[in-house]
Amino acid sequence: MIVWEPDKNVLRKAKIDDIVEAIHILTQLIPIGKVSSYKDIAETLGIHPRIVGYAMRKNEKPIIISCHRVVGSDGSLKNYSRGGPRVKKQLLLIEGVEFDKNNRVKKSFFKSIKEIINDP
Repeated sequence: MIVWEPDKNVLRKAKIDDIVEAIHILTQLIPIGKVSSYKDIAETLGIHPRIVGYAMRKNEKPIIISCHRVVGSDGSLKNYSRGGPRVKKQLLLIEGVEFDKNNRVKKSFFKSIKEIINDP
C-alpha cells in the first residue's frame, strides 16, 4: 500500500498505522444491518486478512468504528475485543442482522466494500 504525503510532496510505503487507519475508515462505511468480511477488506487494500483482525483489536472507538460488522468470510463471528463473540452477535441482532442455524451471518446481510464504495 502506498501513501501520499502532500506536505512533503512524496509517495511512500504505508506504515502499520496508515494501514490501520485505512481499515478503520473502510469499516465505518459498512451500513447498519450489513456486514463485510476480514477477507473483503483485506482484498480491497491488498493486505493479509490478519492485518484487518489486528486493526479491529486496535479499535479504541467501537461505536464509531463499528468493528462488530466485520466477520469471517463464512459468516462466522470470530472475536470482538469489547466482550467477545456473544456481544458482537447481540450488536448485530440489534441492527437486524440474521443468523443461520450454524450461528453464522446469513449471506444476504453481506455487503462488499467495493460495492459500498461504488454504490453507497
